[in-house]
Amino acid sequence: MPDIRPFTFPSAIGLSEGITGSDVEKLQEFLQRFGYLQIPVGNEEFSAVRAATSPPNARLGDFDEATVTALRNFQQFHGLPPTGVLDGATVAQMSQPRCGFPDIPTHEGVDTFLAQGNRWDRNNLTYGFQEFTPELTQQQIRDAIAAALNLWSQVTPLRFTEVPLASAPDFVIRFVAGDHGDGSPFDGVGRVLAHAFYPPPNGGNIAGDAHFDEAETWTVNIPVPVGTFDLVTVAAHEFGHSLGLAHSSVAGALMFPSYSGPQRFLAQDDIDGIRSIYGAGVSGWESLGGVLSSGPDASSWAPGRLDVFVRGTDNALYHKWFENGWSDWESLGGVLTSDPSAVSWGNGRIDVFVRGTDNALYHKWFENGWSDWESLGGVLSSAPDVCSWAPGRLDVFVRGTDNALYHKWFENGWSDWESLGGILTSDPTAVSWSNGRIDTFVRGTDDALWHKWFDGVWRP
Repeated sequence: MPDIRPFTFPSAIGLSEGITGSDVEKLQEFLQRFGYLQIPVGNEEFSAVRAATSPPNARLGDFDEATVTALRNFQQFHGLPPTGVLDGATVAQMSQPRCGFPDIPTHEGVDTFLAQGNRWDRNNLTYGFQEFTPELTQQQIRDAIAAALNLWSQVTPLRFTEVPLASAPDFVIRFVAGDHGDGSPFDGVGRVLAHAFYPPPNGGNIAGDAHFDEAETWTVNIPVPVGTFDLVTVAAHEFGHSLGLAHSSVAGALMFPSYSGPQRFLAQDDIDGIRSIYGAGVSGWESLGGVLSSGPDASSWAPGRLDVFVRGTDNALYHKWFENGWSDWESLGGVLTSDPSAVSWGNGRIDVFVRGTDNALYHKWFENGWSDWESLGGVLSSAPDVCSWAPGRLDVFVRGTDNALYHKWFENGWSDWESLGGILTSDPTAVSWSNGRIDTFVRGTDDALWHKWFDGVWRP
């Protein structure tokens, strides 16, 4: 492998045309690395990507006209005044943690999404892991990567499946530090976070692969702890490259080059970009089949686990779950006269509530297996809704025959029904944001949204 020149970020504010020296070299090497300039330094893996846009050629160490043009293009791409001078705002932008993939500006210097031209020739793609990071469990990493890929599959016909490394996955995922054999070494903590490679034939045998800098501290927690980077966000950005997208100049797009915190969603610019390559699929939705006679409700007890409940055409409760793939439909019986409501209070626990044919509240739960149906009484004139603020605590809300809001809770046993008053013209909905807090919302007789909350007592 050819020698790889050490890489540093420019910091000398005030550099301008005519200046020479090592500070200019640092600026030029930065501009070359990210696609804006061509200088006779290094021989890195992304050189073909840079060459595709014909960046201007500069003399190393000389802040010449080509360097001015390149710097202006960088500034314009990042929404900065294109002065051609290395000012404080530009240094601050260059210092942001970012993707190691070149920005590849167009000849005009700016574009929104960029689809570089290569695409996978199929919609069902595979991925596998070569190295993990010890900072997270392998399951946490797998869940984060699946969540990142799911952002792209939600808006396209693309589908992703993890396979063993021996099965030659399309994307190989690695957590590595420093020089890791692809010609683009990582630079340590806090600057270049990761990089990925375009679909074939670009990249040769590493086409589609995604590499993450092991020197960084990765997290899957929200809010993100200080000094860490959200793996879901960074991975989703890198997989945009793996699928054929370049960087976007739209601030707020997931494919913008720099990282400014967790962003677990695609901006419209990202959606437009990926659909320009692969299309939208069926309205960007995934069909899970079945024949429903109610709205669904869902709960989750852990990352990567989903449980969905619906009423079928026979009015029984049906269940479908996701854990490394979707299950078939499972009938849980009963005769429902409302939409179901479900909640999980802890790993491996689900509670489902429905209205029965006698208009009473019925309850079924899962804990190492499904229980029988339990009647909790009452006379409901709505579907129930349920929330939980802690393991072992459930709060259920319904509309009664007098159209008031009624409440029943479980904590070491079921309470009696409690009337919370009001005159409802809708089903209630409830949520808990922390231990001892509940917020309920309903539609009133004036069709406005009404709110009642509990923080030790019911208010207002």
